[in-house]
Amino acid sequence: MITKAYAATDAGQVHYRHVAGDGVPVVLLHRTPVCSSGFDAVLRFFAARGRAAYALDTPGFGASFMPDGAPSAADYGNWLAQALAAIGLTRYHLAAHHTGTHFATEIAAAHPDRVASLTLSGVLLAPADERPKLRADIGHAPDVDADGTYMADTFKLMKSLFLDPAPALVHDEVMGALVSGHGRDLAFDAIFAQDFAAVLGRAIGAGVPVQVVQAADDPLTLNGMLGRLRELHPTLPVTITGPAFLATPERQSGAFARAVLDFAADQPQDIPMTNRRYELVQTPNGYDLARADGPIPVPGEGEVLVRVRAVSLNRRDLGVRDLSYPVNGADHFLPLSDAAGDVVAVGPGVTGWAVGDRVTSTFFQHHPGGRLTLPAVLSSLGAGGPGVFADHVVLAAGGLAPIPDGWTYAQAACLPCAGVTAWSALMTLGRLQKGDRVLVIGTGGVALFAVQIAAAAGAQVIILSSSADKIAKAKALGATDAINYRDTPDWAEEVRKRTGGMGVDHVVELGGVGTLPKSIAALGLNGHLALIGALDGFGGEFSALPLIFSALRVSAVMVGSRADHLELAAFMAQHGITPVIDSTFAFDDAEAAYARANEGAFGKVVIEMGEP
Repeated sequence: MITKAYAATDAGQVHYRHVAGDGVPVVLLHRTPVCSSGFDAVLRFFAARGRAAYALDTPGFGASFMPDGAPSAADYGNWLAQALAAIGLTRYHLAAHHTGTHFATEIAAAHPDRVASLTLSGVLLAPADERPKLRADIGHAPDVDADGTYMADTFKLMKSLFLDPAPALVHDEVMGALVSGHGRDLAFDAIFAQDFAAVLGRAIGAGVPVQVVQAADDPLTLNGMLGRLRELHPTLPVTITGPAFLATPERQSGAFARAVLDFAADQPQDIPMTNRRYELVQTPNGYDLARADGPIPVPGEGEVLVRVRAVSLNRRDLGVRDLSYPVNGADHFLPLSDAAGDVVAVGPGVTGWAVGDRVTSTFFQHHPGGRLTLPAVLSSLGAGGPGVFADHVVLAAGGLAPIPDGWTYAQAACLPCAGVTAWSALMTLGRLQKGDRVLVIGTGGVALFAVQIAAAAGAQVIILSSSADKIAKAKALGATDAINYRDTPDWAEEVRKRTGGMGVDHVVELGGVGTLPKSIAALGLNGHLALIGALDGFGGEFSALPLIFSALRVSAVMVGSRADHLELAAFMAQHGITPVIDSTFAFDDAEAAYARANEGAFGKVVIEMGEP
């Protein structure tokens, strides 16, 4: 249960929320303009784990006192430290979000003997010459007027701060801004006048352990400030959560709370089991795969814990390791996006899933369907944020899909990326019809899914490959024709010959720079190019004239939604299709699996997790 109380300081009373528990307590400091209520989900997580925690209202916010004059960030830190002393806390872990990070760092620098660890989320690290403009850009709270225009203007402003505004979050932001307008102005004045880099340097120099836990789409992640922090303190551990924009404690409460507890040296191990995990560790030439076993995570609100039974590799996973696929400088993160396993626990508020359900991950954890959004894109698994290469992983309740009846875990683990990409290319974006002609470039995971889907839908499939053996196997899957591009370098002209001069209706373009112009040349009137791959490198140039005069369509395919995943699974079950698996490896042979995938496997490379 969350209880509320006040603590006295020299300047007034500080209001706080509290959950009882054991261990060195966690102290939470909130962002502007909300108050400590933004940490309610995090507090409930700590309470369920039996961990004591306190969330304080910063002076000027919530029910705390309003400061006089023009307080500095050090003043705020001093008041909050006084409040903690009044509560009776002599040692604590600090975890702070956005505005709170500035005041928490002041506490850590001034009282390193009291601070067991410091977790920062939403780090504003700006040089002195940039800070005045940043402060001016934020502006000040509007004056209260007689007709209530300030209320409407505040609502519009707070709503504009979210890429995908949820009504409850916007409401909390609006109410906080209306109630704490003056407090917000004072706090912003203080943090933009603070030399945050110097204060943080003092805290680190005094021996306070510091980590960063930040949402993938946090504005301070996207605008390069997190990159600055990494350059300044390259050994600082950084955890990237799923998308939350400005509201990590609310939207990623489980990930935030787990990261805080994992970083706390005295964390009690409530579940005494080892979770085998692989992480990617940055080196000058790419990423090394390293074992990084840890405790089994506990799901938070809206989350599900899955016992992973199998994972599969995609071309993207190879690109992450060799730096050809961008991950924004991330380090020490779980790779891979495609997993299948069993639900072993569900977090509070989860409906639709139960212990024992057989599930797969979805590539995007927050893309149920419809138009692709930036938060959806940044919820992809295994590319700097959360991944699935572990015995147990926590996934969003909306980021799972059921396994088709009769399928193995290995088969189900092949769908999320490659399978859904092929489905989106042909069906969702391509609107494939029976009798259409389809050209598929290559024989990798996406390519073979495309062959199977197109053939089952009644299309005529031409496969492009340099291997006679792979061509024969592709024909066994349903390809009706094939061209060896080594024997026939001008394969676009050959495609037109074999289609009576008409060209194909669809090209599943997986080559990239080396094949793009010829793929366009192979298309017939009103044909569709599904632009996916980079086997020969991302990019490529082509003339717009053929697109205009032949009414061609080009779609860049970024995998697909959960709805696409469900439709694909249902289609494959209906037609009796199962994924093509090239080879299967054991958990301990992960490097061999990567090597096989890099050789040009025919179909998917799968790793079966087995038992610890």
